[in-house]
Amino acid sequence: MENSLEHDIELYPPESFTTLLDHEVNRSRRYGEPLTLLDLTFETKPADPETQHSAEVFTINLLNLRLRNTDIPCKKENEFLVLMPSTDEQGGRIACERLEKLFHIEPRAYDRVSFELSAFIGMATLPGDRSISSKELMQNASQALQHARENRLTNTVIFSEMKP
Repeated sequence: MENSLEHDIELYPPESFTTLLDHEVNRSRRYGEPLTLLDLTFETKPADPETQHSAEVFTINLLNLRLRNTDIPCKKENEFLVLMPSTDEQGGRIACERLEKLFHIEPRAYDRVSFELSAFIGMATLPGDRSISSKELMQNASQALQHARENRLTNTVIFSEMKP
């Protein structure tokens, strides 16, 4: 796992995250446990590299404060993925609401850099009684995030509540 001196949370590399996602989806199917996947990203104003970096560290620290030890975080390109084992849709919604409150504090100054932050969160859940693949779960969370971004929605978009 990656570990930077700037923050204490350990982020799984994308390859390891994919392996853990496959394992957790199989475990969920086998034991009937729910599983939730968050896909989140942010945009900053100004959008320069220094501000982007400060916002990324800020986001990592928020995740560090709010995630459980059993949650599995990953940074993949410009997005953060968080796998939440044994978490149903309602539990995922509560976790997202807690994150939203922290992201919506205005304005932000982190590491002597002041910026506006817009966070977008997509969420998909695999209920214990449904059988979808890890790839489909990822696609569902990604579609929810894409919907949030395209519509500038700063509240979590839950895949199961999206209109077809």
